[in-house]
Amino acid sequence: MTRLLRITASLLALLMIACMLTSCDWIDRIKLHLVSSSTEPPRGIPEDNDRDYISTTTDDFMYSPYYRAIRPRHSYQLLTPGQQALYDALYGNVREIYPDNDADEPLYKTKQAIIEDHLLTTADIRVAAKALYDDNPELFWLSSTIYQLTDSRGGYTAVQMRSIYPPETIQSMQKEINTVVNAFFAEVPANLTPYEREKYVHDYIAAICEYDKEAAAITDPNARVREANQIYGTLVKHKAVCEGYARTMELLLNGLGVDCVSVTGIGYGSDGEEELHMWNAVDVENNWYFVDPTWDDQLYDSRRYQFFNLNEQMLNQDHSCSPALSDLSEEEINGDETFSSVAMNIFLPECTALDYEYYIYECPHLKNYDGEDVKDAVYRAALNREEFISVYIDPEHLDYDEAVDALFCDAPQYFFRYIEEINGWLSSYEIDNSNLSYYTNAERSAVTVMLNYY
Repeated sequence: MTRLLRITASLLALLMIACMLTSCDWIDRIKLHLVSSSTEPPRGIPEDNDRDYISTTTDDFMYSPYYRAIRPRHSYQLLTPGQQALYDALYGNVREIYPDNDADEPLYKTKQAIIEDHLLTTADIRVAAKALYDDNPELFWLSSTIYQLTDSRGGYTAVQMRSIYPPETIQSMQKEINTVVNAFFAEVPANLTPYEREKYVHDYIAAICEYDKEAAAITDPNARVREANQIYGTLVKHKAVCEGYARTMELLLNGLGVDCVSVTGIGYGSDGEEELHMWNAVDVENNWYFVDPTWDDQLYDSRRYQFFNLNEQMLNQDHSCSPALSDLSEEEINGDETFSSVAMNIFLPECTALDYEYYIYECPHLKNYDGEDVKDAVYRAALNREEFISVYIDPEHLDYDEAVDALFCDAPQYFFRYIEEINGWLSSYEIDNSNLSYYTNAERSAVTVMLNYY
């Protein structure tokens, strides 16, 4: 007797996701401390930069010889001139770290950025700092704590960021990151298309990293949580939460010449629970797509690409993007007096294409019940003794529910006929037609069949 097990894969995925939503409440919560905002006669430029700062080592990546690394800096390009001036000054100074931490908190001062040509508002500083974080995933040591001093009579704004680690620790961590990243670039094959490079990075991260459930459950941003939200957690410790996954995807893909940015938003569990979350947008052949490496890594291998190259409509089934900077007022950017409660994306690309959505691009299409493309794909899978095969049911030709019934449930059960024919092509073993399980995936118009052999 045929054993037929039908599993609604979308329900299974949501049940898993409900248990692993990232506790990322600190994303975008830039703690901006106002040292002073003076209208008194100018006191001159502050002397904090006379301290003995220590220069940390820079990332020394040896990129693949086959691909040209890029630095898109999308967020920077959307800033005002004053915000860009602060961004540039901060970028040049955050590698200079004071070795003694602050008395009131275990953080380390970076060299002060002083802007004399622009009096920047609190919103300006928040936006410039957010852009710096977004464009530079390699700056893993930066805290969300920033100090500002604005002197309108003196005509300058001074901003100072904080490091989570002392300089010697940053140097040690950077060496570890360099070792892993350089080994990665050395192994990347030549002649990969942008899509193949994207998938290569996606699968690499899934192979080396596991989701850090313990860090996700911690609400206080201690050392464990901060590590899990950085490229260091993903690449070296092999444990991360969503920001660590997304920042690493951005770093490695840009290193392979594929434009990738991190996106902030909300992820929704099956029970409606929502958490701040981070994923990516990737430019593949001049069209942007959303990809969520964190959620994909929580699924079974047969579901590993459920969130790979989605358009906005698909993404919105269980994600929502934070608003773009252009849609926010200065009051919304500022939040309250302590920190910004508004999560935002400075650069948020439109993702409308479907050409490189995983199931559409990679899986055989079922357009009629002759199923020639499907049979060929199942045969190739059987030759490699693969454990599953996914089929895209083309909605332009077939109704999804009717097709699933016709393939597996209602006579003539076409998929069983396909296997009978394929077994005639195999020589030393066959696909077990009496032990068949399949996963429905109506959201992606796909069905995945588990293959057993005898």
